[in-house]
Amino acid sequence: MRDRRVFLGRILCLCCCMAVLWLVPAGVEARLVIPLDTPKVGRMPIGIPDFKVSGEASVDGRAMAMILRNDLYMTGLFEIVENAPTPSGTSTDEPDFDAWAKAGVQTLVTGTVAVTGNELIFDGRLYHVTLRKLEMGKRFRCRVPDHRLAIHRFGDRIMEKLTDLVGSFCTQIAFVAASKPGEIYVMDFDGHNLRQATRTGTINLSPRWSPDGRGILFTSYLNRNPDLWFQGLQSGKLHLVSGRKGLNASGRYSPDGRSIAASLSVEGIPKIFLLTPEGHIMNKLTHGRGNDISPTWSPDGSTLAYVSDQAGTPHIYTIPSQGGQPRRLTFQSNYNTDPDWSPMGDMLAFTARIGGRFQICTMRTDGTGFRVLTDKGSNQTPTWSPDGRMIAFSSDRDGTGRIYVMDGGGEVQTPVSPIAGKSPAWSRTSR
Repeated sequence: MRDRRVFLGRILCLCCCMAVLWLVPAGVEARLVIPLDTPKVGRMPIGIPDFKVSGEASVDGRAMAMILRNDLYMTGLFEIVENAPTPSGTSTDEPDFDAWAKAGVQTLVTGTVAVTGNELIFDGRLYHVTLRKLEMGKRFRCRVPDHRLAIHRFGDRIMEKLTDLVGSFCTQIAFVAASKPGEIYVMDFDGHNLRQATRTGTINLSPRWSPDGRGILFTSYLNRNPDLWFQGLQSGKLHLVSGRKGLNASGRYSPDGRSIAASLSVEGIPKIFLLTPEGHIMNKLTHGRGNDISPTWSPDGSTLAYVSDQAGTPHIYTIPSQGGQPRRLTFQSNYNTDPDWSPMGDMLAFTARIGGRFQICTMRTDGTGFRVLTDKGSNQTPTWSPDGRMIAFSSDRDGTGRIYVMDGGGEVQTPVSPIAGKSPAWSRTSR
């Protein structure tokens, strides 16, 4: 009963305020792959010396290389070797492969930057040290203030080359500021380029991105009721999606953007409904005596996971998006909330109470493979990166409460938000 009261209290509060490095025979190229269901056996040693800058010195080569080092480090797939080894005396522009190999580096990234006025040209190269060959070269042209985005884009190409899957370094994270009243902010995945998205002057909750990345769906007390709103990020215009009496919360677009799953209390206790993007009710998915909140879609749109206390305490269930019988997934903890379906389709991240504190956990979508990823402080509201490699979440481990990003195995956990915040949501599109 106490757990049920705690869970109901959370609802009332809502209403009130990986890699595997495959070793192959000599003469055959080694590949880095990302089987997310396979234990990690090693990180790829990668060298990223400071980039060389020519022209007007308005940028710093070391700082630019550090952006890429940070990107790759946060995936948990790489061991970063920052400093270049002492060259063996070669005067060519080709890297000293022998020196890098001696330093234990398997993959090498070099970069040159040319600045003229407000224009920056970045040339990045990826080398296979073992095979002594150039794997990829890319050129990016941008305004000087946009140099971080150019580096992120190169990082995405590196991830695609080494793993066959484009990275998420150009994506964004929305979150609710911890300061009152709780406006929604947006930042790059690594915490830079912070800007305020909403200016409602009231409590805002549970931001979620539209599939095209052009706007955010969230619950706000703008009309003194927990209503579901949409705001375009470029236009800044607000649109009321659902202002029904009672709770209108936890709105999430389907992958195709044609419907919204949300928790509505129009018939009493909160249930999961499907709405049109304009807010018209299409279907009521859940029934029974439990409070049902926090829906999340499978990548193919066929299934939703959600939270219900129908068993007495909050647990995670799944249900077909066309309706059907719910299935309970969680049994290890007696308090499980905040599910988020991995874009890869095979995993759910969620919050579970472990040892009296909330921790980020993952499990397979059939309920097996339960795993606890955090153990410092209280950690909540996980959200997957669009490539399924990283998870953003809120944590109070530093005493203030910030947004952190970790790799999918929980080995690398990095604070990213420059201000205190909660309830992160990771965009599915790149800038």
